[in-house]
Amino acid sequence: MTRTARFERVAVGLDVEPIRARLEAMPHLWDEITARQEYTGSAHKDTQCIYPRGPYKFTPYYYMFDKGAYDYPVMDTLADVLVPVLRPLLAGVLQVEELGRVLIVKLKPGGVVTPHIDEGTYADHYARFHVAVTGTDKATLTAGPNTQHFAPGEAWWFDHKVTHSARNDGDTDRIHIIIDAVTARFPMRKVPVSDNVATTVASIVGNP
Repeated sequence: MTRTARFERVAVGLDVEPIRARLEAMPHLWDEITARQEYTGSAHKDTQCIYPRGPYKFTPYYYMFDKGAYDYPVMDTLADVLVPVLRPLLAGVLQVEELGRVLIVKLKPGGVVTPHIDEGTYADHYARFHVAVTGTDKATLTAGPNTQHFAPGEAWWFDHKVTHSARNDGDTDRIHIIIDAVTARFPMRKVPVSDNVATTVASIVGNP
């Protein structure tokens, strides 16, 4: 199935193998930023993540209420494998007008992301997309009443403004690239402008 009320597949056949291989060769990247899984009450305790692009600061205000998004040093480390995959998706398929955060998330075997809703000005502003780097049919994401498996090389939109959760019942890591973006294909409601405005078209997309 390519579309439900809470999911829509937007691309298939993305060559994610170079990304997978680079992440395997540089395992230390998973330990550089741990704030997302370690804050009190986190739904993401069974995950690790890498931030090629993230908030101005990892404080509750900047994480939830500031729309700014900024390239982190690891973007340079991974650009040669990320950009060839993401640029055609963002600039071509989705015609992104504004790029938010880009993070790579690993959900461990047997791990879960507990049910939650993404809240705050930031989450209200950006649509959310997943690009599957690894995973099996035993790794699923649930949003509202719909549950979906993402095959490696697929890109999906999902509705992060309803209660959602994830689980990995397989015996290998599930790795997804999470991308937040403004695009007319998946419009979000209008919210006030942040003091730290996000780059309109970031380096990963290229100049229009």
